Amino acid sequence: MRTNTKRVVRGATTVAALAAFGALSACSPGQTTGAASSAPATASSATPAADSSPAPQGGAGGTRVSGGADALRSNGAEPASGEELCATAEAGIGTDFPHRGGSPDQKALQLLFRNDTATRCTLQGFPGVQFRKGSGETWDLVRNDDPIKPVSLAPGESTNAQLVFLGSDGAEGTSHWTPDTILVTPPNTTDTQSFPWQFGTLVRQDGATRPGTRIGGVGVVDVGNR
Repeated sequence: MRTNTKRVVRGATTVAALAAFGALSACSPGQTTGAASSAPATASSATPAADSSPAPQGGAGGTRVSGGADALRSNGAEPASGEELCATAEAGIGTDFPHRGGSPDQKALQLLFRNDTATRCTLQGFPGVQFRKGSGETWDLVRNDDPIKPVSLAPGESTNAQLVFLGSDGAEGTSHWTPDTILVTPPNTTDTQSFPWQFGTLVRQDGATRPGTRIGGVGVVDVGNR
């Protein structure tokens, strides 16, 4: 089993989390199940494993808010298994220093989503992600071309989606933009949660055809291999 120590902001707290990543097993065609931390690791797994660690306690961090980017549209058909889509999910942001993205100037970090309900449910599609400044100015991120991948989560289990962003060392201005917060809405919900943005200035490209900052689908990147 691979064990990763990550600093994580999740729900209403900032904690040092010890996340044990295990294998995921197939549920139905195209669907995966979040594994409990006791499951054996599988090097060939291309699906993120689950984090069934206890809920964080105390501290300050993300809060549930209204608004945020749309997370309801075009997230695929109902799961073939007949399992209900997750109505809520506790969001989090991996705050270990982001690794390099697809180009030298890009970085990537993981947005985490934990089933905080009492029943198993499926999370699939793309989260809504919005950057926001204290002045009220916003930037809704576009999606990349990841496939829609259903991930079945037992209570307490987690999956992730990768946020790729294009940083900048330039002075604050029209194309060099430093958000104060990031609003994350789990796929197929209106359960928006707000976190401080801790990763500096971005090159703002919200008018670009393929911007350097974009959000991926859940269950696509295997964080267990990091």
